Amino acid sequence: MRLGARFWKVQLWGWGAYALAGYVLSIPNLEHGGTKEHLFVIGLKLVRSLLGLGISLTMARVLSRLWARRAPAWVLGTVGLTLSSLLAVVWLGLLRWSFGLVPVFHPAFTHDALNCTIVLLAWSALFLGNAYRLDLEAERERALRALSLATEARWQMLRYQVNPHFLFNALNSIRALVDEEPGRARQMITELADFFRYSLLETREREVPLGEELRAIRSYLEIQRIRFEERLRVTFDVGPGAEGARLPGFLIHPLVENAVKHGLDSQKGPLELRIRASRQGDTLEVEVANTGSWREPTSRPESTGTGLANVRERLEHAYPGRHRFTVGADGGWVRASLHVELARREAA
Repeated sequence: MRLGARFWKVQLWGWGAYALAGYVLSIPNLEHGGTKEHLFVIGLKLVRSLLGLGISLTMARVLSRLWARRAPAWVLGTVGLTLSSLLAVVWLGLLRWSFGLVPVFHPAFTHDALNCTIVLLAWSALFLGNAYRLDLEAERERALRALSLATEARWQMLRYQVNPHFLFNALNSIRALVDEEPGRARQMITELADFFRYSLLETREREVPLGEELRAIRSYLEIQRIRFEERLRVTFDVGPGAEGARLPGFLIHPLVENAVKHGLDSQKGPLELRIRASRQGDTLEVEVANTGSWREPTSRPESTGTGLANVRERLEHAYPGRHRFTVGADGGWVRASLHVELARREAA
């Protein structure tokens, strides 16, 4: 344990206060004394404190080494008591010798030595108590740092699960059109480039405005519209203020991707897709609805259920206790609804 600037500051203030307290307590005994007696007592108290400061530094080095070696409490207590007793004698002996108070071992020496021992014991207790507090703070900081790193790693893993999935589907769509309709393939590449722009923005910032995500979703849906032509019909309904709400990137995209993929698989006719976002104060609601039928991911052999599980985990990470996410069928529509309570700084 290092004796830093804070240790020295506390030492100087502490021993200075000790000298002042000693002088104040001696004033009643100096009522009939002159200036010479007062100066003598002031000098005595100052020297006593300076000697105490030097002796406490010796104790600090010994105790700090034992603490660094994780010595048991009984060892620290025994060493503290032994050092306090021995150094109290040295402290008092040096004080009497420096002021020519002979004989050094006055009959009241034992009483004075006991007082010095108590002072050094109190100092030792404060020193060890502070060392324990510093260790607790350091351990707490290490634990919080480890938790932060683990949480960040988990968040990054969840985020990066989405990008390859979308890019794989997009590239497959482009490959299918390269020979048959190169013009549409070029347009899809342009839309994919817009998506990459959003992807780069999202990797720089942990949270992005919903409007940015919706623009990336439009690029994705344009790619799908070129591929499926009249089979895909999309409607956006975005209320005032909703686009400015900040959410973790790629949070809404998996819902749209699921709606397109499983909506087209579950019906033969055109797929109606509706994306709605509204905001009231610090509450944001987003709904992705599509026509068709709903089947649990476990009932579809081709589905791993990663997309919805990803959304749930990221919501739990970003908005613990402040979100609601539901997926289900209602009147011929499959609805994925997201309800989030934004941070106060966003709601302002």
